[in-house]
Amino acid sequence: CNYNLGELSGASSHDKVRLTPTGFRWPESAGRADDTAFLELTIKHTPEDVACPSISAKSSKKENDVHHYFDENASGRRYLDLSQLLPFDPGDEVELSSDTGTTWETNGYASLTTFSNPSVEDKRVLIISPHPDDAEIAAYGIYSSSNAKVVTITAGDAGKPKFEGLWDDAGEQYRAKGRIRTIDSLTVPLLAGLGPEDVRNLGYYDGTLAEMHSSPFEPVKPKYAELENPEYFRSFNFDRELRDRAFEPSWSNLVADILMELEAFRPDIVVTPHPMLDSHQDHKFTTVAVVSALARWNQHCTIYLYTNHATGSEMYPFGPRDGMMGLSPWEDGQVRQSHYINGLCSYPLSKEIQRQKLVALEAHHDLRPFNLFDGSEVIEPRPGLDYYRRGGRPNELFFVADYAGVWGMCQQLLGS
Repeated sequence: CNYNLGELSGASSHDKVRLTPTGFRWPESAGRADDTAFLELTIKHTPEDVACPSISAKSSKKENDVHHYFDENASGRRYLDLSQLLPFDPGDEVELSSDTGTTWETNGYASLTTFSNPSVEDKRVLIISPHPDDAEIAAYGIYSSSNAKVVTITAGDAGKPKFEGLWDDAGEQYRAKGRIRTIDSLTVPLLAGLGPEDVRNLGYYDGTLAEMHSSPFEPVKPKYAELENPEYFRSFNFDRELRDRAFEPSWSNLVADILMELEAFRPDIVVTPHPMLDSHQDHKFTTVAVVSALARWNQHCTIYLYTNHATGSEMYPFGPRDGMMGLSPWEDGQVRQSHYINGLCSYPLSKEIQRQKLVALEAHHDLRPFNLFDGSEVIEPRPGLDYYRRGGRPNELFFVADYAGVWGMCQQLLGS
């Protein structure tokens, strides 16, 4: 896949470097103050018996290596995130190696692109989470380090029947699941230092956003949960005004709710799913709703886009959790990123924040197996699909865009 990083308007520098079997030298013209750097190279060969090809990068100025894992039988264009090795001086050696027998092309040049992003520590950051747990998977590091608010769109009242060992009736079980996950969405961010006033769950129904969009003024019903009151999930919020606000599970009401969050918080950065690279329908339509609300708000903000369910592979990010997030796989014809995206932000997580993020992920009931320890069946995640492997990475990766770019992607999504 070709991300055309050198074409992005927010790139600080774009250089050609000559690769050798052991690495390359940092170019003279690369930005010294940049915080994000990606090397585009061509993987030439990966042994057939290697399930998870890898390349490691190292700087003589840093004690730690950075590890990059790729899809099985990886070949062709791939990207290495070198951000955690920054800064470099011109002429510094960047060492590349592979303990999986992966080799790269050394004929010609590789592309190195760098980006500079402002610190988030003094920014108001609005995290939009389609379901309980998406905020933690994608952006725990960001929201634990900034003036943040986490707004979850749905109750998470669909998906696997995780609690059927306790509730035989499906409607009752999914009502309980939605209640549990709603409360998780409101309490887990407290582990990062957010207060009760910083967390909200709007109480819409899991798996219904596309249906809501198709008939904007028609209320929808939950897919599985039996509810006597439509506002049941919203009633668990700390905020009295949100609990008491009139609720209708419709698209027009969702956009109005998001607009109220924008007007109240006035964010500098909005963090929301990538509408093209994230395959989950609720994730796509969450961002469509966000863009609709931003159009009505009509104020400037930067938009950070994340991918929790990559279109190319649900196994993304690949390999053990010591590996960098990396760029998600996608089909070249799907969307030309340079038309819509300004840049990239590879946000570093310290070892301590990585530990805290793993604790936050484990605190979500839906991310861990539910075991009654009475011989009942325990629903385990498919091997490799657990978010303890996928979520606890050394970095969080975001595509940086503005309203016009994300609006363009949403128009392409809706047109397709």
